[in-house]
Amino acid sequence: MAMLIGTSLVGCAKHDAVRSDEASPAKGVDRGGVATATTTPGMPAPPPSAEAARAVGGATGGGYGAAQANVAAGEWDDNANYRDYAKWLATTTEHRLDPSNRQFIVVTDAHGKPVPDCAITVRGGQASASLETTAAGRAILFPAAYGISAGKLDAQIACGAQHVTATIDASRADTVTIAKLPGERALPARRAVDLAFVLDTTGSMGEEIDAVKATVRAVAAQLQSQQLDVRIALVEYKDRSDPQVTRTFQFSSDLTAFAASVQDLSAAGGGDYPEDMQAGLQTAVDDLQWRDDAVARLAVVIADAPPHLDYQNERGYGDTAKRAAARGIKLFTVAASGMDDTGQAVMRQLASFTGATNMFVLRGGAGPQSVGGGDPKSSCGGTHQNYASGNLDALIVDKLRGELAAVDADPMLIAGVGQDENAKPCDQRVHAVVIASGQ
Repeated sequence: MAMLIGTSLVGCAKHDAVRSDEASPAKGVDRGGVATATTTPGMPAPPPSAEAARAVGGATGGGYGAAQANVAAGEWDDNANYRDYAKWLATTTEHRLDPSNRQFIVVTDAHGKPVPDCAITVRGGQASASLETTAAGRAILFPAAYGISAGKLDAQIACGAQHVTATIDASRADTVTIAKLPGERALPARRAVDLAFVLDTTGSMGEEIDAVKATVRAVAAQLQSQQLDVRIALVEYKDRSDPQVTRTFQFSSDLTAFAASVQDLSAAGGGDYPEDMQAGLQTAVDDLQWRDDAVARLAVVIADAPPHLDYQNERGYGDTAKRAAARGIKLFTVAASGMDDTGQAVMRQLASFTGATNMFVLRGGAGPQSVGGGDPKSSCGGTHQNYASGNLDALIVDKLRGELAAVDADPMLIAGVGQDENAKPCDQRVHAVVIASGQ
């Protein structure tokens, strides 16, 4: 059946900022949008301009020195603030994934528990879309991006041996279609998670490369247990002018050994400003050996430059995002210092289309050019000083924990359905902390 639902409501929490005593210089760009806390998916997002920097005032913090192994980063959830996102995207010159008429498909078992890894085929007229439910038992459909018209859409859903059909009433946006399986879900006691990094390793990315190494070590230290089966992979990419455009470190469950294997990553190469991000994305989605039975599949894309959009004989990022959605791979994006408006538009589309969030490195001391002009005072402040930050490794580990917790959470707890979270009073916003990290 199809129905329009509201969202569950819990309070917002205050978070301390993570600061650094040594600020790095910004590269003179804005990244568009002010981030929400990692635990509260919805705060006001200014347009991608220098106004974003002025909105956060002159507070210090955000940068890090060369000797440090991590960076401070903020996060923004465009699906929690879907209407703001759609308006902003319409003002950009680079938009290939039409977010119009967003729909949610929720698959549960007979007891209402979310069911991941369900293959979904949606048909409307002559067009179709392939999706897969993520850890929360949900898939997001953007019909217009597939050329599917609004109206009654047929959905065929396969979850292992169980099959069910549903009709999506796409006559208006944000309809939530619930498909209930006849039996119980079947999940292994030891839950599998695949995490991949897609990393720009050209000359300007030295500090971010060190942060990824620290993140791999943090995941290895914090998430190895008898209950979890975590694997990590990495794809590094450069540009076509370099001797080797991509290099792949295939998935490994030996996280300590994997951390050691990527220690030789270094920043070199590049040339002109854009890089071959699309080669890295395509390699990660198509060539990494993702497990079909993993309850969560995450790729973290870290870059400080936009993709080349003029290369021939290469699949575009919109096509890659659709293939990721078809496999239930969430593309979390991290805009490092130096990212321009085009790159930010690309990364925010990749993240929102696959149900992920966009993160960005915070920089301080650079004036209005730097979105990282300061760290937050509260995740629900009354001014535009309203995003929270944390070390990049902590944010990414939190993403993994959040996906794992979502398997047992309420699948109907959907931020941004019917109303943007940033349009609600603080105490009425859908709160992701309970799901994400149990705080």
